[in-house]
Amino acid sequence: MRNIILLTFIFVGIFCSSARVVSGPRLTVPENNVTPNPQGDITDLKLVNRNPDCGSYVGSYSARIHDTQQNIIYDSYLTITADNNICTLISNNIPHHDVGANTTTGTDFSSQVAPNVLDYVLTVPRHPSKGNRASYVRKQGGRITLNGIMLNGVDLDMDSAFCYNIEFTTPLQIGLGTRSQCGLFADWYAIPAANPDYVVLDEYTGHPFGGRYHYHSDNHGLSNVEEGDILEPNSNIVDASGSPVIGFAPDGFPIYGHYFYDTEAGVTRKAKSSWTTYTTEREAPIGSNDPVPPISTHVRGIFVEDWYFDAGRGDLDECNGMTDAYGHYGYYYTEDYPYGPLCSFGTPEPSFNMLNTAYDDGRAGSHFVNKD
Repeated sequence: MRNIILLTFIFVGIFCSSARVVSGPRLTVPENNVTPNPQGDITDLKLVNRNPDCGSYVGSYSARIHDTQQNIIYDSYLTITADNNICTLISNNIPHHDVGANTTTGTDFSSQVAPNVLDYVLTVPRHPSKGNRASYVRKQGGRITLNGIMLNGVDLDMDSAFCYNIEFTTPLQIGLGTRSQCGLFADWYAIPAANPDYVVLDEYTGHPFGGRYHYHSDNHGLSNVEEGDILEPNSNIVDASGSPVIGFAPDGFPIYGHYFYDTEAGVTRKAKSSWTTYTTEREAPIGSNDPVPPISTHVRGIFVEDWYFDAGRGDLDECNGMTDAYGHYGYYYTEDYPYGPLCSFGTPEPSFNMLNTAYDDGRAGSHFVNKD
């Protein structure tokens, strides 16, 4: 009888152990998906390739998209070439998806989207080196400063020209304002994606300024994203190895979508930012006599200055980056601030800091094609 009971316990133990293997996390790291992306027409395409080398994206890409506000069709294009050291990306800065729909305010953009008739020409290092010090992208007068170039030819611009000023008549006194009202030295810059009632962004968190359509936050344009944090085991919207490369930062490291493979948990899940907000009442910066927005009316989190980096709070470092299960460093989209790479740990390439004249919308608009 004792032997029968012992065998029963052994059988139950083996069964339970097997059940844990079947229903639990993965025991092996899934193979990294480096399937090449399609070339040619990429209208509304979701990418798949996770190769961190920009040379893996050499090719010509195009799309035909609709500006829903102007009722105009645009042709977008992006060409990527490479040599041993750099990749060169040339685009007219029109995305591969429609623009202008489902805006945060329900109103139209304050200016019209227009292709860059000069073309963007950006260079990306093929072999970036990660350092220990973050290089932040800062706004500069008369210049366009970019946080990244996406693989549809549109730039990622995490900067904000919106600010708090008591001269504004909006309910929270947040607006775009003039150079003297916001400019380069405002105390409280409003985060576009965190102020949907005052900043007009479309469903891809993009809008134009001087014709230049750009993204201010994470979006689903080039890679899929679901509501939950953990990807379902058999999901077909994102590969088990994580989100694809959707762009490149100024230092040459890739920008991925939201998901990464978590080796400790054995699941594919969304990356979490390590930035968080202060909870105390705001104080005026040293030397400033301007009024301070109180947290009773202006909740913490709507201004850039509300946030600080808390190492280890999430998965990502100060620049929203980490090294993945395959040994590759890169930056990630996150649903919370800062949404993408605010800074970079490699050496930023100078082409990502350019004069405003690098963008020309053609003024007369003769290059537009009416849908009708």
